[in-house]
Amino acid sequence: MLVATILEVFSEEGNHQISRIYQQFEAKTGHKLPTDNSAVKIYFPTSVQGVSAIKADKNTFSSQKIDGLSLWLIAGGFFQFSLAERVKVAESVFDWRVVALEPYEITLFKYKKVLNDLRVYNPPGSGHGIARFDAELVLKLCEEMLNNHHANAEGEEEDPFDFLDKPVNAFVGSFRGTHFGSKGQVYGVKDVFSLGLPSWVRPSNLEEIKAYLEVLQEHLRVVRSLSIDEGHSELLGKYRDFITGDDLLSFFRFIISYGDYITASLANKETKNVPQFSIDGLNLMVKYIKSSERDWSLTEITENPGFLNIAKAINSATVYAGKDEKGWERIYGLAQRLSSQSGSKKEFVTELTAFLASYENENLRLEEKLKEEKKPRRIWVTKQDLDQLITLIDDPRFGCALVANLLIAYGYAKGWGKPAQSQSNSESISESTNDNLTEGETENE
Repeated sequence: MLVATILEVFSEEGNHQISRIYQQFEAKTGHKLPTDNSAVKIYFPTSVQGVSAIKADKNTFSSQKIDGLSLWLIAGGFFQFSLAERVKVAESVFDWRVVALEPYEITLFKYKKVLNDLRVYNPPGSGHGIARFDAELVLKLCEEMLNNHHANAEGEEEDPFDFLDKPVNAFVGSFRGTHFGSKGQVYGVKDVFSLGLPSWVRPSNLEEIKAYLEVLQEHLRVVRSLSIDEGHSELLGKYRDFITGDDLLSFFRFIISYGDYITASLANKETKNVPQFSIDGLNLMVKYIKSSERDWSLTEITENPGFLNIAKAINSATVYAGKDEKGWERIYGLAQRLSSQSGSKKEFVTELTAFLASYENENLRLEEKLKEEKKPRRIWVTKQDLDQLITLIDDPRFGCALVANLLIAYGYAKGWGKPAQSQSNSESISESTNDNLTEGETENE
């Protein structure tokens, strides 16, 4: 009867008031609903107690009150749809993290199915820190959204959960959550937070659904390779900022640090293979990340031949160098150096050409030896490649920082294949620097 009364009142135009439900229920049953109750913090984490508030509204410690019906509805939804997990925050210290997913354009049946699959079959790991828990939660929710679409859409012309050409965050909103910190034998509210979903997860057909699932697994492998116990808190925090905030700049901040982490790890023979993002995965990510004006795409940069050749050279000198006994020296710290100079065109191009000149000298040093031994030789970067990259930097739509950060991201990705023989460049990079930086040129916005 209570549920019927609630639905009846909310179906009446302009009468969506709790008091109206109380009146209707009493009129139909002759019984009164419970009135005010204490606002329990697990359901109302922002509730405060008198002088405990930042700006005290009373001089007592009595708890805030809320009507019993609202409390009952929230408690029922909490047990049906929330996800709660003990998360490791330090050695032998665990806090509670409780989240609920905001539904948008999604049926109740599909909403329950996605959440149930997430909680039962694909829950996020909780033993490696808060940032990793949050990142896994968002990635796995995206997985379940795609899995449920794929299962129902395959072999059918239409599907009620058809989000082809729409991002996942068009159907569900952010995770709203509360962090309960350990205070000995009790837990108290430590933080109220929100975790967004990535808008770049946006399949346009069933094949892309499968491709996105592979990309999400790729990201999960990267995240799972990091742990607070091994000192990766900063890397995890930067990745969490990206995946929950849908900010490309946050991804750049992560990939710059992660790129140098990859090369440092590869130098340690005792370290297991470090997961990398793939070129195909990056291409899928940038496909739907456009400028605020929506009149250009990042693929105009990432599909440029000069951009790709220089990115491959970076990969050959950092990630690939040292994997086989060919005598190539691995360069360390390149991602940080390039990123630190990306605010100025002159400084960035100077840093980049210094790397390319060193790379060219290394190629010349080993060219004859590798040719005689019939071993693969690295790609040569030409003046034309550098000219094309500088043209991208000079384009007012892009600018130096964006091109530089994308270059770093692609340079430290996997999927380039083994270095293949290329014709020696007719003009050295070091000699072409002055042609690209005209006198008096200082920076590019």
